Amino acid sequence: MKENKPKIKLYIACSLDGYIAREDGSIDWLTKYEINPETDYGYSEFYASIGTVLMGRKTYEQVLGFGDWPYGEKKSYVFTRQKEPLRREKNVEFVSGDIGGFARHLKENTEEDIWLVGGSQLIKVFLEENLVEDMIVFVVPIILGSGIPLFDRIGKEIRLRIINTERYESGLVRLEYIIRG
Repeated sequence: MKENKPKIKLYIACSLDGYIAREDGSIDWLTKYEINPETDYGYSEFYASIGTVLMGRKTYEQVLGFGDWPYGEKKSYVFTRQKEPLRREKNVEFVSGDIGGFARHLKENTEEDIWLVGGSQLIKVFLEENLVEDMIVFVVPIILGSGIPLFDRIGKEIRLRIINTERYESGLVRLEYIIRG
């Protein structure tokens, strides 16, 4: 048995009213807060701590639209109920079927922490199956009024313990939680 088991961590930004994207999937409201040499919001340290990236197909397609694939040196798994997208990036594998079983098997067979990127439907499954252990949520100072919710009808109560907060000059607030078992 491994001494330090890897954790699945949700690392994501949302609006003050809890949306991760507009209804059409756009995240244009986040561009003001892009990572830059002056402020990376702890991203470099977080990214160095993970070995695997997990995301849903819609999130994958959205990331492809940004240009170069940003996770090339990390193993990435894309969960989809459809046939594989036409474009496959380096170190990307498409997964369908039992999400919970796949994630549990992955945790048992990896050494580094795992980043759950999104989207909303995948986050829901991971939370329902008690697979997420840590959450780092960046609250962006904007109210969208509607969109794709971060937590969409999970169907159960999940208790959290806050372990860190950080406020940035941009108005962004980082909230770091451990999920209580």
